Amino acid sequence: MADGSKQSHTNLSTAQLIEFALARGEGELTANGALVAKTGERTGRSPNDRFIVKEASSENEIDWGSVNKPFEMDAFNTLWDRVKTYLLNKETFVSELEVGADVEHYQPISGCRC
Repeated sequence: MADGSKQSHTNLSTAQLIEFALARGEGELTANGALVAKTGERTGRSPNDRFIVKEASSENEIDWGSVNKPFEMDAFNTLWDRVKTYLLNKETFVSELEVGADVEHYQPISGCRC
């Protein structure tokens, strides 16, 4: 936001997110109502840029190698602090999600609370 104030939007519906994207010129609707996002020059995946924090609770469960590269906790914390500083005066969108449908095995995914 131009005035430096921060606004955070949490758990918006799909319709609300589409409204934001349209209002901000970040996409347009197709004839059938689907949102087409304008991604710019940097699109697609970067499979060589995948890192997982190596920590005690999961380090023996990960297949470490060229796909799952270890990232030290101290390095992650330093990077996370930089991200939080960058986002201090930015408008943010937070989604609190979970992975997996089975109640016994699902994992909550925490959104950035910057």
